[in-house]
Amino acid sequence: MRRAAVALGLTALLGPGPAAAGVFETYGFGARAASMSGSHAAFADDYTAVFYNPAALTVHKSPHVGTGIDVVLPRLRIDHDQPPGEDTPSDQLPQSNVGVHLGLLFPLGGLIQNRFAVGVGLYVPTIQVTRVDATETETPHFYRYGSLPDKLGLVLGAAFELHETVSIGLGYQFLGSLDGSATVELDLLTQRFTRKNLSVDVHADSGLIAGLLVRPVPALRLGFSFRDALQLSYDLVTDIGIEGIGRLVADISGTSLYTPQQYTWAAAYALHDRLTLSADLVWSRWSEAPDPSAHFDIRVDGDGLGLEPIEADTTPVDLAAVDTLSPRLALEWRPDPAWAVRAGYAWRPTPLPSQTGRANDLDSDTHQIAVGGGFAFADPLALHEAPVTIDLTAQLNWLVDRAHLKAAADDPVGDSVAGGAIWRLGLTLRHDFR
Repeated sequence: MRRAAVALGLTALLGPGPAAAGVFETYGFGARAASMSGSHAAFADDYTAVFYNPAALTVHKSPHVGTGIDVVLPRLRIDHDQPPGEDTPSDQLPQSNVGVHLGLLFPLGGLIQNRFAVGVGLYVPTIQVTRVDATETETPHFYRYGSLPDKLGLVLGAAFELHETVSIGLGYQFLGSLDGSATVELDLLTQRFTRKNLSVDVHADSGLIAGLLVRPVPALRLGFSFRDALQLSYDLVTDIGIEGIGRLVADISGTSLYTPQQYTWAAAYALHDRLTLSADLVWSRWSEAPDPSAHFDIRVDGDGLGLEPIEADTTPVDLAAVDTLSPRLALEWRPDPAWAVRAGYAWRPTPLPSQTGRANDLDSDTHQIAVGGGFAFADPLALHEAPVTIDLTAQLNWLVDRAHLKAAADDPVGDSVAGGAIWRLGLTLRHDFR
């Protein structure tokens, strides 16, 4: 019986964690974009365009590659007004993680004269790869920042330059989904498994990305991009038969790691050769967010004990989420052609109301403040004429303290205040091949 319980427990661990926007969306794709708080839908002119606006892939006219390290250091807290009791669920706070990213851009020459380009973006967490925790909605946790750094991401895109002033692009971002089942037959008399079958299928879920880039004058770029919603879906069934007693069937299903549908309007304007200003406005459709809780459909048939069949299911959770508008502002100053100094700010309002019921999907308005810089130097291997560029960034995501006052006096968690900071540090190397 102990081994059967362990099998069920391992399956339960594959249940959902809190929803979260993507790593690229929240913190930025590469150090350069991160230092500008993601204000890149009109500004991007390298491989990062595959995520922010695939139409901008045509701006760069030579093969281009970049790779880097991204460190996420959450320092979030939940302050409770009452000491925890024996039945009070423990807080679940985001953990630190280190990820690596890779970006590629390939313009195609020949007859089309570099008017067509393809791009690839990849993010791989090194400590946990697409980790999803089983978090009940009653457990205090941060809704948008749960297992966010543990999410592997892949983006593919292509763009075509219709005219020297107009480009269009399409792409897809990918995330895996999980379906499976486990069937176990246990003989308590001999303490042996008479049957053990496990089947798990991993599928790729994809979301469309589309973009438009217009350059009415050389100093001005206007951009628009659309990113479809993306989420990890799962459906895991565990069937445990205990000879002479009955059967236990647990069906665990749901969605997690949700990224909402987004629309971005952007502009980038070069005041002169040294200073460029960038602004984005992002509409996120959080009102479409699915129920983040795990759905446990448990069926117990105890014929051997003379018990009637028992069925139990979880109650759906209504997030009451609303759409958000997030402005992003940034600048890049080049005191010298080899040097760049960058700064950015983004306001990321919360889509969730204060948690007054039994649910504890905590979230707060977030100020994102970022600084960074870049330096270009000659290829140390002397293999190419183009320089190597190193970009650095330090980003602070400050979650404003927010009170969550419970309507019921006997709520097991009670009133709380949640907030804190998340630091994001990054280093990226970029290089052209020409």
